[in-house]
Amino acid sequence: MPRRAALVPVELVEDSRPEPTAPTMPNRRSRRPLLWLLAPVVAVAVLAGAQQVSEAMARAADARVAALPGAIDPLGDGIDVVWRSDPIDLPLAYGLVAQGALHGVVVGPDGSLTYRSVDLATGAERWSADLRGPDPALVDPLNTTRTRCQPWSADLAEPTQVVCLVTDVYLGRAGTGEAGRVASQSRLRVLDLADGHALADRAIAPVGSMAVLPGLVATGVVDAANHLLVVATDPLTGAELWRYRGAGPLLGATPPPPDVAGVGGLVFVSISTADSPMLLSATGERVPVDAATNGWAGTEQGWLTLQRLEAGRNDPVTTVYRPGEPLVEVDGTLLDRSVDDGSVPGLEVSTGQALYGWDTRTGARRWEADVDVAPVFRPSVLVIEGVVYVAGFDDIVALDARTGDVRWTFPRQVGSYRGELLTDGAHILLVEAPSDGVGTGYVTIVDRRDGTFVHRLALPAGVRDVFSAGRRLVDAGSQGIAGLG
Repeated sequence: MPRRAALVPVELVEDSRPEPTAPTMPNRRSRRPLLWLLAPVVAVAVLAGAQQVSEAMARAADARVAALPGAIDPLGDGIDVVWRSDPIDLPLAYGLVAQGALHGVVVGPDGSLTYRSVDLATGAERWSADLRGPDPALVDPLNTTRTRCQPWSADLAEPTQVVCLVTDVYLGRAGTGEAGRVASQSRLRVLDLADGHALADRAIAPVGSMAVLPGLVATGVVDAANHLLVVATDPLTGAELWRYRGAGPLLGATPPPPDVAGVGGLVFVSISTADSPMLLSATGERVPVDAATNGWAGTEQGWLTLQRLEAGRNDPVTTVYRPGEPLVEVDGTLLDRSVDDGSVPGLEVSTGQALYGWDTRTGARRWEADVDVAPVFRPSVLVIEGVVYVAGFDDIVALDARTGDVRWTFPRQVGSYRGELLTDGAHILLVEAPSDGVGTGYVTIVDRRDGTFVHRLALPAGVRDVFSAGRRLVDAGSQGIAGLG
């Protein structure tokens, strides 16, 4: 066996060299308190940024709504009378609103007829056009002229001309049963709305009414054989476009002349000896009408509505005629859409025993809501960002336009108040004027999105019959028109 090596005693000596140290690593935990301090700051900044974005989006949406037809300018902190018109200009309050002005036929103190354009912002006359000279019969304010001017252009929503039927027909003293005067002379004049200059002026058969549709004007008479005769012509050239002659003679030895009007893309003919109106298409063909029809009206959109009663139904049935669209039937009375941003295509709303939402393409009912709409001047509905707004008997009501579910309500003032529902983009406004014409009227303003109260503005003294005209509010009283701002 190999021998082990001899054991040698050793002495342990402490090493004076410094011990090696481990590599220094970053202390991760030392930064955590700093990050926790920064986190709330970052969160606040993110929330503030998100809120700014949300507010900017809301302002942009409000601006889009404010620019829609039917919206009005913001009222500010108070309502004052900015201008007043002469009392003879009162008919302009109910005439055409176009290009920032009121337009209408005015009867002068001597019975002469003038078509006037008055600026909505200032009340100043923009222009006037003489239509007919002095007429002693029209000096009596209870005699009503049948001279009328109606918008005419390719787009009736933005008219650039008016067609005027200038006639010596007038209706007799209101409330007396006097017949007035039948037509002995009539002219057709086309005026440019920019400055009132005449684009056409020609004599036509003596009539007391006309129908104006895009591209044509139609008038109706009873011919020598007692047949209804409706003739359509080009407003500018007078060229005949078509004529319709009734198949049989009208009842009576001397039947009165028919009344015609252009509405819903149709020529509406009312004959006093018939129970229901006659409808003619824009090309002169007869359009069938339900024999049970017992009521008719036009809408702000220029649509025609015919109503009839049916057994077993609480509400009248309304047939709606719209240019270029299929017929649709709804229960109750169709409400005008005074503002519509297109967020819910194909929706129409009617009122009766309840509030109904309809699909105008199919006639199917989309929803029904237990809401009673107040019977006010210009009852209407606003459709904005998927929400329907209506003025009920007791509340302003906002409903989901797709389901009819109520989103919010705001109570109306207690008492007998009526008025129009409006928007300025950010808000919903309700004109609350006393129905009896006594006392102070108000405009109540609430937030459009949640219905929270913003403020209530008193109407000026003596101002009680307030409604919208273009983007402004006006008052129509016995002393003329008052422009508000």
